[in-house]
Amino acid sequence: MEAGPDTTAEWWTTSDVAAYLGVKVATVTNYRKRGQMPEPDATVGRTHMWRPSRVMSWHEGRPRPGVGGRPSRASVDGDDGVSSR
Repeated sequence: MEAGPDTTAEWWTTSDVAAYLGVKVATVTNYRKRGQMPEPDATVGRTHMWRPSRVMSWHEGRPRPGVGGRPSRASVDGDDGVSSR
């Protein structure tokens, strides 16, 4: 299992944020471009950087997968797998 980024570091790059979230770097880039995550706290050249505590706080407040959207197949069919429709 791969270790995540250092949560005691002063700064995280896009790669560190991606490792923390368990997504690809391109996904973090798209989140940033779409305004779906906090703006970088600093930018040096083309490198965007965030304070780890800020990313962790933002992530804790995000909606969780499976919340909302379509009901699961089990809740539609019931536990026995037989459709109730």
